[in-house]
Amino acid sequence: MTRFLYVLLAVPFLGWTFLDPVAKKNEEGNALFEKGEYEAALRRYLEAQQEARTRPELHFNAGDALYKQGKYAEALQEMGRATEGTPPDMSAAAHYNLGNALFRQEKFQEAVGAYKKSLELNPDDIDAKINLELALEKLDQDEQDKSQNQQDQNQQDESQNQNQQNQQNQQDQQEQDQQDNQDQQDQQDQNQDQQDQQNQQQGEQPDPREMTPEEAARILNAMKAREEESQKRRKLKLRGRRYDGNAW
Repeated sequence: MTRFLYVLLAVPFLGWTFLDPVAKKNEEGNALFEKGEYEAALRRYLEAQQEARTRPELHFNAGDALYKQGKYAEALQEMGRATEGTPPDMSAAAHYNLGNALFRQEKFQEAVGAYKKSLELNPDDIDAKINLELALEKLDQDEQDKSQNQQDQNQQDESQNQNQQNQQNQQDQQEQDQQDNQDQQDQQDQNQDQQDQQNQQQGEQPDPREMTPEEAARILNAMKAREEESQKRRKLKLRGRRYDGNAW
């Protein structure tokens, strides 16, 4: 909960009682605040500030109206002005409200400081003690969450790095396998080329077992014809030799 100061700004009695314009606007703002019309109440407080900027009560009440509207950052500015040069009870209440606004913004470290300041000025404030404990619990929980998140992030990074390493290893292995296969194929091609060259140099004849009967017959006939031709030549050579009876 936030604290609210009902402040009536009055002038000294001058023979009859009356409220000055600043006090009247502040009172109107208080009435609107009680009805839950926080935006209208804020307008009255700000109008009163135009005529009395140095009155911390007006900043206090304006900060409270802003807080009720969920405008915590603006409420902090007004409440901050209400802590400067004010009586201890008002400063304690202002710091309490500062703590609440900071708590709403989840600025738990700053909220803890505001509640502690409030308790320094008003040690018997039970609400400030309770809210301080809540802020400390939130602060501790935040630290635990941050630590857990960091651990989770580290584990996630480690897992991601491991997956990337595994993928890289798989890729390297695939590339190595492809290179090995290529080397094996290149060796086979080289062996085949050497064999083909040897066959070409040696003029290797076709395997007779792979010939057709007609091809085999032609080869046999050719061999027979060459043999007959060779015999004829040998006979001609024998006939060409003569012996005339003379000694050699």
